[in-house]
Amino acid sequence: MTDNQPSITNEESSPLHELLSRLLESEKVSNRRLFPVMGTLQDLNQTLEHQPALDFVNVTFRGVGQIGFANNPISGFLFVIAVFIQSPWVALMLLVGVVGATLTAYQLGLDRPSIRNGIFGFNGGLIGLALGTFGSWGNGSGNPLWLLAVVVCAGLSTVLMQRVGLWMAVKLKLPAMGVPFITLTLTFLAIALYLPQPFFQFGPPPPFPNITENLNGISFFFAVIFGISQVFFSSKLLSAILIFVGLILYSPMGSIFALLGSAIGLLTGMALGIDHNVLYFGLWGYNSTLTAIATGGIFYAPNLRSLGSSSGAALLTALICWIMNVIMTPIGLPILSIPFQLGAYICFLSTKRLLPSLVPVAPYAIASPEEHRFRYITAKEVISRFRKQLKEAIEGRHHRVLFTNASQELKGDIRYIFDGIDSNNSGSLSLNELSYHFQRAGNPLKQDELNLIFSSMDVDSSGEIDFEEFGELMLRHRYLMSRFEEFSTYFIPIDADKNGVLDIREMNVVLASVDESPFSEEEIAFLYQKTREKDFTWERFIEVLLVI
Repeated sequence: MTDNQPSITNEESSPLHELLSRLLESEKVSNRRLFPVMGTLQDLNQTLEHQPALDFVNVTFRGVGQIGFANNPISGFLFVIAVFIQSPWVALMLLVGVVGATLTAYQLGLDRPSIRNGIFGFNGGLIGLALGTFGSWGNGSGNPLWLLAVVVCAGLSTVLMQRVGLWMAVKLKLPAMGVPFITLTLTFLAIALYLPQPFFQFGPPPPFPNITENLNGISFFFAVIFGISQVFFSSKLLSAILIFVGLILYSPMGSIFALLGSAIGLLTGMALGIDHNVLYFGLWGYNSTLTAIATGGIFYAPNLRSLGSSSGAALLTALICWIMNVIMTPIGLPILSIPFQLGAYICFLSTKRLLPSLVPVAPYAIASPEEHRFRYITAKEVISRFRKQLKEAIEGRHHRVLFTNASQELKGDIRYIFDGIDSNNSGSLSLNELSYHFQRAGNPLKQDELNLIFSSMDVDSSGEIDFEEFGELMLRHRYLMSRFEEFSTYFIPIDADKNGVLDIREMNVVLASVDESPFSEEEIAFLYQKTREKDFTWERFIEVLLVI
């Protein structure tokens, strides 16, 4: 056995390096969607990227869907149908609002991925829903002036979403969500109500039918469903059913949080003695619904912590509803989604201080609750495996679980690669040999990465690794790379100071977030010894996960 670079021609090495490259690639993981039409359908976004007309339809329905935190055009379409059943005029105003806000975003040259995922459309859609509903109580139905008002306000909502949203994200570390909708709608309503003018007239809201004196059994269930449908200003049963189906289509987990939030809002209203007909039609549930979805599965990965946090936030939101009604009713203005905004913001800020182990989703990586849950489970699985390996390494035991449990076919592929690299049939591989063939397979490693790998896998410090050590290394690499995106995306928000280095506190937050105990002093000392006391960066953390 020598450390000289092997002399192998391209023709001889091609099958070997093709197989090595395939082995080093990430293994396939199971699909996180029950059905192909569920989730965010980013593959559809890619397909329609160069088909402007169809893509605009896709973007429009995504904007509608985002009103209920459902970034799915099929869900958005169902929501439009539901609103149409409630009121064709309000459905038109909804679409005009989304289209107006989206076109403004394109005209201003704002971030295209955000536009194409409906981020700049939903505030305009909410404005259309609100003005369409409130206007229909006066002279709004069929009135082109109200359509014009929606167009103007929707365009302004995009400007506010860009300016205020950026400021809030940078200065407050909070998402803008419905702030543009609330600001512009209340401003418009206040001007129309309090300034004398003949164009925009309001009438009294239609009286509630005397549906029930008690909420129990089926009436309680309907009230919970209506609490969800009121997110879209809808209170007809068929509309409510379609809206709930749209939420399930996007995210079954999200729909469960919606039910939870609406039920908490309803129960709180009952405890406060709110009129049962008001409760039955969902007016005490929609804000808590939004809060539960946002804090339970959109801005945090669904787990027991987020379930408890979102339940508390939904309860707080319902209490804020009561306070806001006391404030807003005397001045004749609706509370809109102010309780949701306040409840969610209080949850975000308090969780950061009181429950740091509940890791937020990175803003750029927000997807569906199922995707967030998958990232959490992946992180938990990787960290649990790492912790077990770390304890065994400290005790001087090195296991080869992945290689031992590998199929005979996979072991055969690894044997073929090993023998191809081991050109002199010595039964072991040197660092230089492995580095050379990794490069030929399109997976070059830095010298310090290779040194770390060999120092960990080469138990007897001979400078060489045998077949089983090599097989375990290859399978660990494949295992980690198949989960790397989910794993890294889940943990990125933990690096609070954004310096790329994990201090002890941040490392323990990593562990606590997946229900692991903090590192012991012995474990910390061992890790720093393995990394030669260098800063524990994310890259070095991944290296240690690979070889411990």
